[in-house]
Amino acid sequence: MVSGDLQVFPLLPVLQMLLSSRRTGQFVVEHPRGGSLWLEHGEIVHARSGDLKGEAALQLLGSLDSGTFTFEADRPAPARTLQLRQDAAMHRMYLDSEAWAELLRLFPDWSRTLRFSERWVEAQPVTRQQYLALSQVGHGQSLRSMVNHNELPPRVMLETLKPFLANGLIEVI
Repeated sequence: MVSGDLQVFPLLPVLQMLLSSRRTGQFVVEHPRGGSLWLEHGEIVHARSGDLKGEAALQLLGSLDSGTFTFEADRPAPARTLQLRQDAAMHRMYLDSEAWAELLRLFPDWSRTLRFSERWVEAQPVTRQQYLALSQVGHGQSLRSMVNHNELPPRVMLETLKPFLANGLIEVI
């Protein structure tokens, strides 16, 4: 078993080492947005974070810059939701980690909830994507729960909510 702290050993270099050495096993990150990745011979074959699986879970795991990790060799994946070779996996996770920076400044605490502010008007025109993101607001769910139970990918959902937060139409409580 290998373990460490992502603030000392960042996620992407650790994964690059595991993938390039063609390891097989389960990589677990303990963090409020954490989860697991399963590797098989240098490929990411499955990801899970909360209720999310596959691409959505991988995207969310790409947001992590802290937490503790463990890698347990030879643990088989419970399912195959991905098939990403080392280069493709690292490229995708690098892009995801860059895109998360601003969103995590706006939404740092995923245990908090969102609500509509007094500036919100019911006649506010929204697109289907905005509706999907906004339909979770104001029901007392944590941001983590909202991400878990939305059909939009995590980063897309938060990007969609960002202008409503910036314009004071929704607020974090």
